[in-house]
Amino acid sequence: MRLLKISFISYMLMISMLSCKSDGTGINSGINQSSALSAARTAYNDAPTIQTANSMVIELTKQLRTPDLSNDQKNKIIEEAIEVCSKHNLNNRKASFLFPYIKNNSNLAEPEKHIFDLATILKSANKTAAANTMLKGIVDNYPNSSYAKNASEELSEEIDNIDTYILTLGSSIFENPDITSVNRQSSLAYVDACEAYALVYPNKTETPANLFKAAEIAKTIKTFPKALSLYDWMIEKYPSHEKTPTAMFLKGFIIENNLGNDSLALDSYKKFIATFPDHDLADDAKFLIDNIGKTDEQILEMIESKRDQKEQ
Repeated sequence: MRLLKISFISYMLMISMLSCKSDGTGINSGINQSSALSAARTAYNDAPTIQTANSMVIELTKQLRTPDLSNDQKNKIIEEAIEVCSKHNLNNRKASFLFPYIKNNSNLAEPEKHIFDLATILKSANKTAAANTMLKGIVDNYPNSSYAKNASEELSEEIDNIDTYILTLGSSIFENPDITSVNRQSSLAYVDACEAYALVYPNKTETPANLFKAAEIAKTIKTFPKALSLYDWMIEKYPSHEKTPTAMFLKGFIIENNLGNDSLALDSYKKFIATFPDHDLADDAKFLIDNIGKTDEQILEMIESKRDQKEQ
């Protein structure tokens, strides 16, 4: 991490804030399947055991990484994976497919069913805050559904107002802090709950702000991939929110300084400038582009050289 850059950007951000169903063959259509997936599917159909199910789900996960898949193609892969996971009680794997399935499909026939499935899996995994948020979302958004009563019964505590619940979780992260100035376990619970909130309340005014706060907490406790996924969620789903430009800028900053990928960071900075050329952080992004890959000493030398030139 380049301390000089971090100090510089932290200072600028501070100033800124102060001043302002599958049948097993469903994914064939339009997708070039890997031979490994075809072999895994054949092995599973011949002998549907936990082992062959796991192998098939792994290959389906790889298939999801195929470039330029349409949303329909992704859905077919995910639906097949969910079906296999359900048959063999592979709940953790099932949850990893349910989340993007719900997130990226606003027109599901019974979204509350999938949300309830995901919430119960999370509850059994002791992710109580996320589970409660999803269950409360079913009660609030689908009060006439048969799942609303079940969701109410599954809540581990009474929640009158979901926004108050999220605020309470947020305040708990500062209780008994560790060396990062926050409580790690409470922080993880808060980030999970904010993700769950965005999943079940995508159109609420508070949703993008919650995502941004969760990303900042994820960054604080150094769960950088999670922070990046939350920033990406904002950039994709809430491009007009006031915090989205900062999210895009910080995405590049994390990629450069915490993940050490200068090339990807450069692309991110350039995208930020192209998207928000008049933003207060545009000059900072240009500064980072000009000095990407340089050490603190090189940057300091450059700054001192410019200062000397001005003095002369």
